[in-house]
Amino acid sequence: MLKWISIMKTKTGAFIDMNVLTKSIIGLLCATTFAGAYFSYTEHQTNRQWEQQQQRNKQYWSHIQSIHLRNFDYALAESLAAASFSDRQAALQSAIENVNLIVQFVSSASATTNSQSWPVYESFITNGSRYLAYPASEKEISLNPNQLEQIQRLRKFARTALPYFDLMREKGDRTTLSDIERISAEMEEALSQLDSVYTYGNKAFNEFLYNQNPYIPPKPGTVFAGETTYNATELAAKAKIFMGEAWNTGAGKQIVNMVSGGSSPQLGEFMDFKLSDTTGKPTSSYIATLSKSGHVLQVTRDGSISEEGVVEQSMDLKQAIAAADTWMARWSDERLAIVAKEIKDTSIYLTYIPVRKQVSIPQMQVVWQFNRRTGALKSFDAYSYFYNYNKTFPLHPKLTAEQASEKLSSKVTVSGKPKLEIHNSKLVYAFSVTGIEGVSRVYVNALTGADEGIDYNL
Repeated sequence: MLKWISIMKTKTGAFIDMNVLTKSIIGLLCATTFAGAYFSYTEHQTNRQWEQQQQRNKQYWSHIQSIHLRNFDYALAESLAAASFSDRQAALQSAIENVNLIVQFVSSASATTNSQSWPVYESFITNGSRYLAYPASEKEISLNPNQLEQIQRLRKFARTALPYFDLMREKGDRTTLSDIERISAEMEEALSQLDSVYTYGNKAFNEFLYNQNPYIPPKPGTVFAGETTYNATELAAKAKIFMGEAWNTGAGKQIVNMVSGGSSPQLGEFMDFKLSDTTGKPTSSYIATLSKSGHVLQVTRDGSISEEGVVEQSMDLKQAIAAADTWMARWSDERLAIVAKEIKDTSIYLTYIPVRKQVSIPQMQVVWQFNRRTGALKSFDAYSYFYNYNKTFPLHPKLTAEQASEKLSSKVTVSGKPKLEIHNSKLVYAFSVTGIEGVSRVYVNALTGADEGIDYNL
């Protein structure tokens, strides 16, 4: 009897252990199932939130397009109905401003909406932006038949596209991404059936374009053609003078060596120089690049050379400007003005440009980068300056600032004093403005009064 009881106890214990194990396995499976379900749910929620954000972005984009496209069509209608030359000009200028905003918004919005391209829509808009300056320049009391036809084509384009933009946003949050993509495809198909702006063989239009951007043949040879050239030894001496204290470091004799060279169609031959000791071992990470005529084109640093011995010496903006001014005095006889100062991460960036006869020339910029932690120069870049080195820029305006301001749209308000500068190789008055969201500056040709575009930001 006692033996039977003992056996029963053993079996019961085993049965209890198996029961606990089974429950543990079931619990683990439940936990795993729950975790998988939770992960699937959160992933679904993330995807849903992304889709909702994309849907909102595209609806906002279509709303902005609709506003400017409606204003564009309205302005074109005004130009056709205008009773006077001045009214027509004002209406066409408004159409130009709206179509330029559409062009810029189309190109910048693709990144935020992740939408497919609309080649037909973009083609109409681009051609319209390119064409409208032509009828806007018309001096006759009435537009000619071809100009009227092209404006009517642009109006038909706008009035065909507008209902599709309205469809994209009419159901609000109930509009899905697939709805927007379907409507977009339908709009592209409808627009593809229309006649686009046609200028092929239009002699008057082509002459107008040429007069706006006449061909100026480049001077023969490189930008330094005709200047005195130097051999490697002479250029090494010039590099050492320019580098100054940056190369006057290290024990023992320091030698400037040419390490490489090359040539380009614009700049001709150039050579790279580094500092080394008498054994040829580099003693500085700086590489100075000079043209054969002795101009310092750039300074970079060789990342393969350790900077372990660099002394920590923090630099603020004022100190960076003082250092750059010292280098600039050795770099060129032309005194450049600082136009931009930026502190980013561990670097300070300074941008200089020429100002000639009170005209700013932003194309000819020189950029310095300093290390905020050590105060050392990180890079110097004067390529933009020298690519435009022998260009002749117009510096004498025919219009006063007041006369140029009369060419501005009534929709903008000038804030601050206008500046004369070179914009796309043309002499313009740059007006800082308010009144149109995203438009910070408007450019007016200082010779002709023509519209030369805007600065636009989303």
